[in-house]
Amino acid sequence: MSVRCQHLLVKWKGSRNPVSRRTNKGTDDVSEEAAKAELDKYLTRAKAGEDFGALCNERSDCGSYASNGDLGFFSKGQMQKPFEEATFALQIGEIGTVLSDSGFHIIKRTG
Repeated sequence: MSVRCQHLLVKWKGSRNPVSRRTNKGTDDVSEEAAKAELDKYLTRAKAGEDFGALCNERSDCGSYASNGDLGFFSKGQMQKPFEEATFALQIGEIGTVLSDSGFHIIKRTG
């Protein structure tokens, strides 16, 4: 079984690779609390119905920002375990959050 999702990643100084792929700037000065607060702002906007792909493009620290956060289809064992578990637990169209070694994610399952 495979799933598809978009995600918005907010990195912080504790991320395994603390560099934004969108800005190419380090996140060494971003605290865990600040990253979570930033994520919560975007989660509120996503749940209010704003275009999730546009939000990903605007803010995500993942290189997938350029494709509106789309990670394409993936199967179990291809992503970090917390991210994988959170994505597989969502229904298509549902939005959730998770913390992984990469940072804080908002995930929208799309397939």
